[in-house]
Amino acid sequence: MKIQPTAIGRPAWLTSPRCIGSRKRSPIATRLLPAILMVVGLAKLASASQAYGSINNFDCVNDTGKECHGFEIELDYGHSTDISYTYDYNHYGTPKIREDATDPVHPRVFVRYESKKNPDGTWASYTAIPSGPISPTQGHQFTDPSVNFGGEHFGLGFSGTPSAVKYHWLVDDGTGTLIYGPDVYISTPSFTYNPPVGGAAPNVVAVVAPPPPIVQPPLQFGQATWVKEIKTVTHNPHKLSLKELVGDDPGMPQPWANGEAAEVEVEWSILQTEFAAVAGGKHGDLAGLPEDLPGGDEIITRRYEFSKYVGPYDAETGEAMADVVGPDGIHGQGIVTYADHFDAATGEWVTVTVDLSTVVVVGEFFGAQMAGFDIAPALGLIDHIQECDVNVAFPDRTVVIPGSGAFLSKVKSGTLPPGLSFDKTLGVLSGTPTAAGLFTFTIEASDTGGAVVTKTYSVRINGPVVPTHIIYCNAFPTTGGTVTPTAVYPEGTSLTIRATPNPTYVFLGWTEAGLLVSPYTSYKFNVDTEHRFVANFVQVYKITTASFPDTLSGSTRGAGNYNRGSTVTVTAAPRTGWIFKKWSENGLTRSGDATYTFTAKANTDLVATFTQTFNIRATATPASKGTVAGAGIYKTGTKVTLTATPSATGKFVNWMEGTKVVSTNPTLVFFASADRRFICNFAAK
Repeated sequence: MKIQPTAIGRPAWLTSPRCIGSRKRSPIATRLLPAILMVVGLAKLASASQAYGSINNFDCVNDTGKECHGFEIELDYGHSTDISYTYDYNHYGTPKIREDATDPVHPRVFVRYESKKNPDGTWASYTAIPSGPISPTQGHQFTDPSVNFGGEHFGLGFSGTPSAVKYHWLVDDGTGTLIYGPDVYISTPSFTYNPPVGGAAPNVVAVVAPPPPIVQPPLQFGQATWVKEIKTVTHNPHKLSLKELVGDDPGMPQPWANGEAAEVEVEWSILQTEFAAVAGGKHGDLAGLPEDLPGGDEIITRRYEFSKYVGPYDAETGEAMADVVGPDGIHGQGIVTYADHFDAATGEWVTVTVDLSTVVVVGEFFGAQMAGFDIAPALGLIDHIQECDVNVAFPDRTVVIPGSGAFLSKVKSGTLPPGLSFDKTLGVLSGTPTAAGLFTFTIEASDTGGAVVTKTYSVRINGPVVPTHIIYCNAFPTTGGTVTPTAVYPEGTSLTIRATPNPTYVFLGWTEAGLLVSPYTSYKFNVDTEHRFVANFVQVYKITTASFPDTLSGSTRGAGNYNRGSTVTVTAAPRTGWIFKKWSENGLTRSGDATYTFTAKANTDLVATFTQTFNIRATATPASKGTVAGAGIYKTGTKVTLTATPSATGKFVNWMEGTKVVSTNPTLVFFASADRRFICNFAAK
C-alpha cells in the first residue's frame, strides 16, 4: 500500500512587537488569524489502498497596507490534477487553477482567487485594510463574504507531496494590474503515515517545523513563537468538506467535533529555527506523538494555537531564553543568564541573570490551525469548476475524488463546453474550449463499494477579451451645458456623444487637444483608443432694437443674439419727413449717432427715437426787387424765422401763403407744424 504524506505550507511568524494591522514588521512577518484549519476523516484501514492527501483551511489578515483584490496559492512540485476541493466562500468565489510545466522537473500549480472588474475598469471585489487590531475571536467572520474588515478565509484540498506551499496577496500596481504583495507565511504540519507492522496499529505523526527567514539574519536562531497543541478525537467516520471545517472562535466547541472536549493539551512550547542545526535544534521541529488508529474510523484533529514570544533573547545568538510558561499563562519560569548587550568599550558581551517568573513572555495570540491526515476518503465530486476563456487551455482538473476502490464516471446529462473532454476512468476534465457561453452538465461517479455520487456543474466560457477605452467628455465652461458622461467602452463600439447647451448658452463645437472634431452637438465615431473630448459653449446675449414713436418714423438694424464679448453695431434709418434723434436704453441716452457700436456684456433693449420734420419754402416775387432767408427743413415745434430783404430798387409789400396775406412784416415768425410754402411780394421803390 503506497502512502503519500502531505505537507502544507509553513508556520506564520510574527516578528513585529506591534499589534495585528501594524505596518511595521520584519520582512518575514505575517498576519494570521485563527484558524488555519485542516481536518481529516480516517476511513477503515481494511479498505484503504491509497493516501489521498490533506485539506487545508486558513484565515489570513491583509497586512499589505492597501486594499487587496485577490490571493494566490502556489504549490511547488505539483500538478493541477492534484487539486481537489477549493474553499469558495469569500469575496472572490471560485478560484482559477493553472499549472506551470515550463520546467518539467519542477512543475508548479497556482490557485488564484481574483476579483473581476466592473465595466468602468474598477475592481468589483476587494479585501479591506484593517482599521485596527483584529482580535482572535473575529477570525471566523472571514468566512462571511458580507463582512469585509481586513481578511479572508481560503481553503484547499490536494493529494501528492508538494515541496512547498506559498501564499501571496494580490495588489494593484497602480495601472489596474495585480501583482504580488509581501510574502505570506502560513503553515500546517507535515504528516507521516506508518502502516501496520507485525500486528501493531497504524499511526500518523504530525510535525510542525519553523521556517528560516527569507534572508538569514546574523544570528544562530530565528524568530521564536509560542505554540500550544490541542488534540481532539471524535468517533465520526463521516468525511468533512472544506466548508464544514470552518471553525468558530478559539477555545469554543467546533461544529465538526461532535461536542467532544479536547482530549490532550500539550503545554506551551517554543518553536524557533536554529540555522546550524540539521534537525531543527533546541527549539526546532515540534513533533506530536504518533496517533494510533486502532479502529481505523476515528477523526483525529490537531489544533495549534500560536502566540507571540515577547520574552528575552540572547543578544549574541538570538536564542529565546524562556521555554516554559508559568501557571498564569503569561509569565515564564526559571532563572536564566544570557548576553544582554555588547560593550564596545571592552569588546565583551554583558550578561544578566533574570528570574523569568517576573517577566511576561507570552504575547498576543495571532493564529491557530487545525490539521489532520486523510488516508482513504470516500468517493466524492468537487464543488465547483472554474470558468475559462475561449482558446485558452483549461487546466487538467480532477473532478472525481476517488474513494477506497476503483470507480467509473460519466457525463450523465447536459453538454460539455466544446473543446473539453472528460476522462471517465480518471475523472479528469481537460481540453481547450472553442466556444463561449454558459454550459451545464451533470457528472456521475460510482465505485466498487456501491457508492454513487452525482453533481451538476455550470461552467462559463468567456469570449475573447476586448480591450476597453475611457472616453472623457467635459463641458467648457462647466455652466455651458450637459454632455454624455465619461465612461469605459469596448474597442470598436459605435458611440455617439451629445452636448446640450443650457439657457443663455450656445454650442460652439467638440474639440480634442484644441482641435475641432465636430461643429455639431451630436458626434458619432468608433471607439479605437482613449479620447478626451471637450464640448465648447459660449454665453449669448439678446440685443433688441425698436423705433419711437413707431416704425413709420424710421427703421433699425443690428438686433439679434451675440456671444459674450463680441462687437455689436446697430443702425437707425429715418423715413421721409423724419430725422434720427438718439439711441436710448431704459430711458438713458446711449448714443446720439445713428450708427452705435458697443461690446455685448448683457441683454440689451435699445430704442431709436426719431423726430418728424417739415419743409418750409419761401420765394421772392419778383426776384429782382428782393430776397428771402430762413427757408428749410424744421423739426416739429421748432421756431421758424423768415426774413424779407428788398433790393435797392425794391420795397417789401407782404407775405402770402396761397392767396392769403399772412403778414406785412418783413420778418415772419411761427413754429413748424406742417409743410408750408410762402411768397414774399416786393414792388418797385
